[in-house]
Amino acid sequence: MDPDSEESEAGVYDDWQWHVGGAFPQGRSPAQGYVHIGVFVAWLVRHGLVDRDRIEQLGGAAELEAVVDRQGLPAALRQATSGRLSADFLNAEGRAFASAYYAPEYGYPSDWQRTFGRRADAYAVPDSWETYDQVEPTLDQRYAEWIQYGRPELMPLPGFLMRFFARWFDRRR
Repeated sequence: MDPDSEESEAGVYDDWQWHVGGAFPQGRSPAQGYVHIGVFVAWLVRHGLVDRDRIEQLGGAAELEAVVDRQGLPAALRQATSGRLSADFLNAEGRAFASAYYAPEYGYPSDWQRTFGRRADAYAVPDSWETYDQVEPTLDQRYAEWIQYGRPELMPLPGFLMRFFARWFDRRR
């Protein structure tokens, strides 16, 4: 993939390099800029939402299996994915869910920040299975909601709009 092409940028949901420039905390390892992405990628892997063949072609077969087996670290696929969460690493269901849920205003980045607070803002959340276990229930819930609401192109906003949509969909049944 050519990172400078317009087409490839359109299919990139997040890139660790976007995080390590500018206001990235001094003294923090640049690898910390990938932890939130890596945990999400690990969740996608463990739920069968990645294109395994593509990741294996990129040399990530061992890391892929390590994530499946919860060996090593959740962010083990950083090198194979060039530090990106990209549409070309996902299967059709994974692309649809990531497109709907990874919206920075209220999707995964917002859930990550709500889960980890100031540590998220400071890129201080560890790359660990304990971290994964903290955010996994939220990801499971968001995925179930996405399916419940008919796999929309964008997730409904949480709170009032989510309750509104739930009532609206229930009345249509």
